[in-house]
This record gives sequence, C-alpha cells and structure tokens, in this order.
Amino acid sequence: MTAARVSTMGSAVGIDGYRGGWIAARLDDERITWSTATVPDIAALLPAGIVVGIDMPIGLLARGERECDSLARRALPGAASRVFATPPRAVLELGPAAPNAEVQDLCRRLTGKGVSRQAINLAPRILALDEHLARNPDHVVAEVHPEISFAELTGHVLTSKKTAAGVGQRIAALVSWLPATADALASVPSDVPIDDALDALAALWSAVRLRDGQSHSLPGDAERPPRIVV
Repeated sequence: MTAARVSTMGSAVGIDGYRGGWIAARLDDERITWSTATVPDIAALLPAGIVVGIDMPIGLLARGERECDSLARRALPGAASRVFATPPRAVLELGPAAPNAEVQDLCRRLTGKGVSRQAINLAPRILALDEHLARNPDHVVAEVHPEISFAELTGHVLTSKKTAAGVGQRIAALVSWLPATADALASVPSDVPIDDALDALAALWSAVRLRDGQSHSLPGDAERPPRIVV
C-alpha cells in the first residue's frame, strides 16, 4: 500500500550527508533546488522558520542505546543493518582519529557493545549538527532515516540503494509523490552520488509530512529528540 500523497505547497528542506559534506533538497511549493555545504558549514543549510529533515542523529545520550535506533532496525525487516547504533556523546567526542581500541573500550563501558567505524566516521557531522542546534533551539530540525521514509512511502522495504533496481524503486516512489523530483534529479550537483541525492529527497518527504502534521515518530510517544520522524 502506498502512503497518502501530502501537500507540497510551502517550503521544507531535506538533507543527507555525502562525501563532500552535505546535500540539501529544498522544496518551495512544487519546485526543488539543491544546495551543498562542507561539514562545518551545516548552518548554511538550516534556515530559520522552515522545517528540515536530516539523515543524521539528533539527541545524544550519556550512556546506553537510543530507543529510536532499536525501533528503526525493527521497522526494516530483512534490512536492519541499514541502521547503525548511535554511540554515546563521549564516544563520538573521541573522533575518527582516536585509536580504535580506545573507542571500542569506552563504548562497551557505556553501552555494553562495540561501535561501527561508520558511526565513528560520522562523529564530526553529528557533533557539528548538535552544536548548531544547541545554539539555535528554535530551529525545527528533525532526524529522519531515508530507508524508513521510503518504506513508509511505498509500503515495503526497498532493494538496496546500491543496486540499479533499488535506485529505480526510489525514483519511482519519489515521482509518485512529487513529479517535480524527476526534473530535480537531472540537476543534482555533479559531485553528489545519486543515492545521496535520493536520500535527501526522502528526508524532504518526511520534512513535508512533519510540516503538515502528518508524520509520526519512533518512539511513537516521543515529542523531542532522540526520535526518528517518518
């Protein structure tokens, strides 16, 4: 079953990380434009007064595992590995350059488990976003997960985004929501991989739902981070 079409009148932003920094898809009525920024310059993509969905953890714990990460894995049967566990703040603050043994030891002491290198490599992005939101608590920025957004949009978990079939499924789903996404994909910045552009558009889809009061969250009763908005 396909999720109901939502209103595309008004503005919203969807953001994903890519190798060059950040890629943002901004919707103004039914027109999508792209912007990029380096990792430290995330503020340039977070306009005040506009709802933003971003594929990056928001809400860091001192210890333990975030419930929203566990629920996100359950929401993707057969594809739970597409969701990584966000380690506690102190682990992220060690950063990618810290010796792996030190990182793993601290994470096990705080959570009872190790941490993936993917999560640690994202530490500069997570902390840059966290710092911006601490300085700008009035900005409406929600954590989203593109895989869950696509599953909600289509009614099922999609094939891996690293395959041609998976890319095709994602494009078809987005065009069914907003035909203008087809034109937008033709103008993606040349250094941005297609899967990251598609993830930014999925984040945009969830941001529009949040803007229009049609979203839900994991956990379902969460009114503030850490939560994943769908």
